[in-house]
Amino acid sequence: MKFISALSSREKLLILCVLPVIILLAAYRFGWMPLSQARADAKAEIAGYLTVIEAVQNRGAQPQMPDAAPAVLAPMATRVTQTADAAGILVRRLEPDADLVRVTLDDAQFDRVIAWISRLETEASLKVVGLEIDRRTAPGTVGARVTLENMQ
Repeated sequence: MKFISALSSREKLLILCVLPVIILLAAYRFGWMPLSQARADAKAEIAGYLTVIEAVQNRGAQPQMPDAAPAVLAPMATRVTQTADAAGILVRRLEPDADLVRVTLDDAQFDRVIAWISRLETEASLKVVGLEIDRRTAPGTVGARVTLENMQ
């Protein structure tokens, strides 16, 4: 307290006027602003939850979408050869094995093989279970061994 008693009356008056302003600014900055921000964050979170709840409630009024494409009745080997011919791929070996079909390709273009695999899954209702692709000496040419099964 010696510090305050050593000040002049003008300095004491200045400290008494500035000190409340500093206290109010500190209370605003370190008290009110964090609380206000936390409240705004909570409101945004609640709005997000309300949006999700509304979407879930409206989902019940929508018609049910079919889960999968209609089943294809052709044998797996027929679907494999038809899609391979359409993609311009020569099938070297086709081995049916219970619920699986193993297909071996030699010297096929890589981009055609990828397009063929995509077509198998989208149009022929076949799922790739195993895939081995080997690079050949010619650029862009690969050999592949593909194991397929029916989608369920």
